[in-house]
Amino acid sequence: MLKKWSYNTAYLMPASKWESGILQPFRYGITNQMEIRANALLFPMLPNVGLKFSRGKINEYTLASEHILSYPTLFLNIVSRKGIGGLISPEYDFPFIFSISNSLLISREITPSILATGHAGFVFALRGEKPDPQATIDLPLFYPRMAHYYEGATVKFGAAVKGRLCAKWLYEEGVQVFIVTRPENNFFFENTGTLMWAVGKSLRIRGGYVLAYGKYPYVTPKWQLWPTLDFVFGSK
Repeated sequence: MLKKWSYNTAYLMPASKWESGILQPFRYGITNQMEIRANALLFPMLPNVGLKFSRGKINEYTLASEHILSYPTLFLNIVSRKGIGGLISPEYDFPFIFSISNSLLISREITPSILATGHAGFVFALRGEKPDPQATIDLPLFYPRMAHYYEGATVKFGAAVKGRLCAKWLYEEGVQVFIVTRPENNFFFENTGTLMWAVGKSLRIRGGYVLAYGKYPYVTPKWQLWPTLDFVFGSK
């Protein structure tokens, strides 16, 4: 199972192997102990890079750490526009923002066909100045991952279970919590469910849902349900 779906676990891509989705980041195994990643689709607008390191095993638990850097200023200024592609009012300009994320992942094989993973970490930003608090993208998936650009830092933790239904069908069910160190709009929860079809050795199709809860500054629904779909390619 891990040869087909090690993303979001404490396991790394094998040396010289790679995979990438349209939404899932590109991953490449530099060695069996280190992996590099980047979101290729967003990279021209939102430069980002991450490294994942194997931290060995403790009894039946496999450990890894993940460290991600990104520069979102360019992306935020691009989407501050009217019309197609506009997500923020054009009246706002964004200062220098440099985002830093650090996480620890712990995985354990419950059975040969079921893998459980827990993770915890924190995210903070270095800024030239605080962006205007009204210049936000009040959407699930976006807002919890961008809240620290504006104020505070974010503590995140969660757990997920991956399993095999049959030779070519796998599933994942997970939960994740984001807590932002500020007085309001500071708690977010996500429940995700995914089915993956291993079409061939180098192509997988993933589809599912994200059920998100959060208090957003200018959007009323606290609970929102969104579909997900991705195509993942990789080394054979």
